[in-house]
Amino acid sequence: MKLFAFVKRKEGMSREDFLDYWHNSHGPLIRDTPGLGDRTVSYSQHPSAPEDRSGWDGVAVQEFAHWDDFIAMLGGEAGEAMRADEANFLDSSSIKVVFTGDAVHIIEPGSGTVEDIEP
Repeated sequence: MKLFAFVKRKEGMSREDFLDYWHNSHGPLIRDTPGLGDRTVSYSQHPSAPEDRSGWDGVAVQEFAHWDDFIAMLGGEAGEAMRADEANFLDSSSIKVVFTGDAVHIIEPGSGTVEDIEP
Protein backbone atom coordinates (compact mmCIF):
# COMPACT_ATOMS: atom_id res chain seq x y z
CA MET A 1 0.00 0.00 0.00
CA LYS A 2 1.28 3.46 -0.87
CA LEU A 3 0.37 6.79 0.65
CA PHE A 4 0.67 9.92 -1.50
CA ALA A 5 0.54 13.11 0.60
CA PHE A 6 0.23 16.41 -1.24
CA VAL A 7 1.82 19.05 0.97
CA LYS A 8 2.13 22.83 1.25
CA ARG A 9 4.60 24.78 3.34
CA LYS A 10 3.38 26.77 6.30
CA GLU A 11 2.54 30.40 5.74
CA GLY A 12 5.53 32.74 5.78
CA MET A 13 8.09 30.00 5.05
CA SER A 14 10.22 30.30 1.91
CA ARG A 15 10.36 27.44 -0.57
CA GLU A 16 14.09 27.05 0.12
CA ASP A 17 13.58 26.83 3.90
CA PHE A 18 10.68 24.41 3.40
CA LEU A 19 12.69 22.08 1.20
CA ASP A 20 15.72 22.23 3.51
CA TYR A 21 13.60 21.33 6.54
CA TRP A 22 11.64 18.63 4.72
CA HIS A 23 14.76 16.93 3.33
CA ASN A 24 17.23 17.44 6.20
CA SER A 25 15.09 17.40 9.34
CA HIS A 26 11.71 15.76 8.77
CA GLY A 27 12.97 13.03 6.44
CA PRO A 28 15.68 11.86 8.83
CA LEU A 29 13.16 11.98 11.70
CA ILE A 30 10.90 9.55 9.83
CA ARG A 31 13.84 7.34 8.83
CA ASP A 32 15.58 7.22 12.22
CA THR A 33 12.71 7.15 14.74
CA PRO A 34 11.70 3.69 16.00
CA GLY A 35 8.02 3.23 15.28
CA LEU A 36 8.22 5.33 12.11
CA GLY A 37 11.02 4.23 9.79
CA ASP A 38 10.85 0.59 10.82
CA ARG A 39 7.16 0.46 9.88
CA THR A 40 7.80 1.98 6.45
CA VAL A 41 8.95 0.00 3.40
CA SER A 42 10.02 3.16 1.55
CA TYR A 43 9.71 6.92 1.90
CA SER A 44 10.48 9.47 -0.80
CA GLN A 45 9.97 13.20 -1.13
CA HIS A 46 9.08 14.76 -4.46
CA PRO A 47 9.39 18.57 -4.48
CA SER A 48 7.18 20.30 -7.00
CA ALA A 49 9.00 21.41 -10.13
CA PRO A 50 9.76 25.13 -10.37
CA GLU A 51 7.38 25.29 -13.37
CA ASP A 52 4.52 23.68 -11.43
CA ARG A 53 1.51 25.91 -10.81
CA SER A 54 -0.64 23.45 -8.83
CA GLY A 55 -0.17 25.24 -5.53
CA TRP A 56 1.43 22.16 -3.92
CA ASP A 57 5.02 22.32 -2.69
CA GLY A 58 5.53 18.61 -3.06
CA VAL A 59 4.34 15.05 -2.65
CA ALA A 60 5.54 12.60 -0.03
CA VAL A 61 5.26 8.92 -0.94
CA GLN A 62 5.37 6.26 1.75
CA GLU A 63 4.99 2.56 1.15
CA PHE A 64 3.75 0.16 3.82
CA ALA A 65 3.63 -3.62 3.77
CA HIS A 66 0.24 -3.57 5.49
CA TRP A 67 -2.45 -1.08 6.46
CA ASP A 68 -1.81 -2.03 10.11
CA ASP A 69 1.77 -0.71 9.81
CA PHE A 70 0.43 2.69 8.80
CA ILE A 71 -2.09 2.74 11.65
CA ALA A 72 0.59 1.66 14.16
CA MET A 73 2.93 4.38 12.90
CA LEU A 74 0.36 7.05 13.79
CA GLY A 75 0.04 5.92 17.39
CA GLY A 76 2.20 6.42 20.42
CA GLU A 77 5.09 8.77 21.02
CA ALA A 78 6.60 8.28 17.55
CA GLY A 79 3.38 9.38 15.84
CA GLU A 80 3.11 12.35 18.19
CA ALA A 81 6.71 13.35 17.40
CA MET A 82 6.01 13.14 13.67
CA ARG A 83 2.89 15.32 13.91
CA ALA A 84 4.66 17.84 16.16
CA ASP A 85 7.49 18.09 13.64
CA GLU A 86 5.07 18.62 10.76
CA ALA A 87 3.91 21.83 12.48
CA ASN A 88 7.43 23.22 11.97
CA PHE A 89 7.13 23.37 8.19
CA LEU A 90 3.76 22.17 6.86
CA ASP A 91 0.33 23.71 6.54
CA SER A 92 -1.30 20.66 8.11
CA SER A 93 -4.81 21.83 7.28
CA SER A 94 -4.09 21.64 3.53
CA ILE A 95 -2.58 18.13 3.35
CA LYS A 96 -4.41 15.81 0.96
CA VAL A 97 -3.72 12.07 1.16
CA VAL A 98 -4.45 9.27 -1.29
CA PHE A 99 -3.89 5.60 -0.43
CA THR A 100 -3.26 3.29 -3.37
CA GLY A 101 -3.02 -0.41 -3.97
CA ASP A 102 -1.01 -2.11 -6.69
CA ALA A 103 -0.08 0.05 -9.65
CA VAL A 104 -1.16 -0.75 -13.18
CA HIS A 105 1.80 0.05 -15.46
CA ILE A 106 0.79 1.23 -18.91
CA ILE A 107 4.16 2.48 -20.17
CA GLU A 108 7.46 1.30 -18.73
CA PRO A 109 11.10 1.98 -19.66
CA GLY A 110 12.10 -0.10 -22.65
CA SER A 111 8.56 -0.34 -23.99
CA GLY A 112 9.30 1.60 -27.18
CA THR A 113 8.20 5.04 -26.02
CA VAL A 114 9.73 8.22 -27.45
CA GLU A 115 12.37 8.35 -24.69
CA ASP A 116 13.60 4.87 -25.67
CA ILE A 117 14.16 5.69 -29.36
CA GLU A 118 17.57 7.05 -30.27
CA PRO A 119 17.68 9.95 -32.78
